[in-house]
Amino acid sequence: GFQKCSIAAIADVGRDVTTYNMKIGKDGFEDRVLTLTGSINSHLGYGAVEGVKYDQANNPNRLSIDFTKNRTRNAERIELFCNARENELVVNPNDETKSIFVNSEYIRQVTFSLSQEFGVARQVIGNYAHFFTWKEGSGNNLTGNILTATYIDPQDAMFFQEPSKPVSIYSHQLSAKRIA
Repeated sequence: GFQKCSIAAIADVGRDVTTYNMKIGKDGFEDRVLTLTGSINSHLGYGAVEGVKYDQANNPNRLSIDFTKNRTRNAERIELFCNARENELVVNPNDETKSIFVNSEYIRQVTFSLSQEFGVARQVIGNYAHFFTWKEGSGNNLTGNILTATYIDPQDAMFFQEPSKPVSIYSHQLSAKRIA
């Protein structure tokens, strides 16, 4: 089963309500450091993230999250590798004056944490995809949904039984407000 931090951006998939800030710059790119730090800390309910290393200009497909030492049981460090990304802005069929933004990211996550064997880090590999849908609402409000599909790792013996279908899907409702 899933443990906390198995999916970095949704560090507790079972949590009912989580509030955090996310920032989209004037260039249209998300501030991943701010968003992931806020999301992980809010999902866990305490300040777990010590730092996020991300160089969007030189390597937008790799990100590293360091956790405060001995604060989070399931993660000391997380490495994220984005293998594919797509997005599209479409007209809302119910209201042509409003847009719908959809995007997806396919991610491989490697989580390092303490193990029961002294001097040997525990390493867990996970593969998943986030599928976001954002709809313009009234005023500065946005509503959305994130579907997270998890996949079997190619190193798993069961991989060849079904390599392309997800083994679990999580759905979370999103609401956001534009702030000047």
